[in-house]
Order: sequence, then C-alpha cells, then structure tokens
Amino acid sequence: MDRAAIGLDRMTGNGAGPDVRSVPTSQGGRGVLEGAFELLDVLSRMPSGAGLSGLSRDSGLPKATTHRLLEQLVALGAVQRDGQRYYVGGALARLGRSWQPHPALRRASLRSSRTLARMTGSSVAVCVLEDTSIRVVTSVGGMGSPSPRMHTEDEMTVRTAVGQVLLAVQPDRDPPTGFSRPEWKRVRDTLSRHAAVAVDHQDVLPGVFCAAAAIPLPTPGQVASICTLFVNRTPPRDLSELVLRAARETTRFLACQ
Repeated sequence: MDRAAIGLDRMTGNGAGPDVRSVPTSQGGRGVLEGAFELLDVLSRMPSGAGLSGLSRDSGLPKATTHRLLEQLVALGAVQRDGQRYYVGGALARLGRSWQPHPALRRASLRSSRTLARMTGSSVAVCVLEDTSIRVVTSVGGMGSPSPRMHTEDEMTVRTAVGQVLLAVQPDRDPPTGFSRPEWKRVRDTLSRHAAVAVDHQDVLPGVFCAAAAIPLPTPGQVASICTLFVNRTPPRDLSELVLRAARETTRFLACQ
C-alpha cells in the first residue's frame, strides 16, 4: 500500500493509525477531511506558525481532535512541527506548484500564444487575476510566472499593460494605487472600446515594452489577458493587430471547450 493510501486509512480510521472517527460527521458537524482542511486553511494564514490552543480556537475544533489531526498531517508532510508550533508542510507546497488556475484557458490559449510568439519574436503570456495576484496560465518564449511579485496592491503592477487589462473590467473598483479617479476612468474608457490594446511602453521598466488585450472568460465580467513582452527590442508596427488576433482566436477556442 502506498503512502497516500496509508495516509487516507489513517485519516479515516481504516488503518492502524489513530482513530479520528470521533470527529462529528452528522449534519451540522464536520467530517475528518473538512476538519483537516480547516486546520490547513488556518495555518496558511499564519506564516509564523501557531500552537495547538490557537489552532483549536481558530478552527473551531476540539483541542483533542485538533491534536490528532495535526499529528496525522505531520506524518503525511502536510504540516511541519517545530517545538510547540505548527506550520504548513512541504507536501502542500509541492502540490500547490502543480495547481493550474484555468486548465480550459490554458488549452485554448496555447496554440494562439505560440503563433503570436513566432510572428512577433516576443515572449507571450496569458494571465488571470486570482484574488490579489496575477497568475500566468500559459507562457511561451521564456516568459515565466510573475505571480510571486505581481500583486494588485503594487503600483508597478497596475501600471503594466497586463495589470490594466485585468483590473479595468472591475466596475466597482476604486482607482488603484498611483491613479487618480480621472486617470483611471480614462484607462477604463479606453479599454472598454472595441479592439483596444493596453500598451506599456517603458512606463514601468526601462527597455521593456508590453502590449496586452483582453480575453473574455465564461464567467460574466471576468477576463484574462494575453500579452507580449519585448526587452530592449523594437516591436513590429502591426503588434496591436497581432495581439488582438491572438485574443480573438483564444476566445473562439475557449468557447469550444
């Protein structure tokens, strides 16, 4: 039996591990997996870790149940213990790196991204907004994920073409940091027009040119962004049309998923 199966047996009380079936499973109660994920969610918001009493209080689980679940999560690598404090474990970090925010969008955008990269000689990325971070769904030509540093609270992020495309569709959003209300209204009005492309012409970093267009997502009012990135290079004159064409093709492919 592999480690995952052993771990499942322990979590459900079917193996030789501690029996946690005392966790409520009736209506109004919480099952074992729900309790475990509640603990992990609490820990994810505590970079400095937490003790047993605090985790029990914040998760709403009895202290004895909290301790049993934590010990099993430690054994599985999902939680790490240092003295009397608990932290998110390495197993969750490895799982998190394999997460794809929009698998259908990735499939729909890969072909058009490759074509755009080939025709422009640029790096291309398709990005989405997840909470306050910009996540890369597809990247071609060496553009990696900027998500660890691209947060919507940062003025630099909002100044990029990608940031403007993703944020401008939010009608009730206050102007981002660094924009006055009139400035942000001009950005939103420009990007609301048909066939509009946002351009960052060395506005954020010297020598970096970026152009981005919106890809409507199936969820009303949400968009992705396809963008090209040039570093110390002059983009082609027909770049805007090429970016828009890639956005339209991705939109069509996405509708067929």
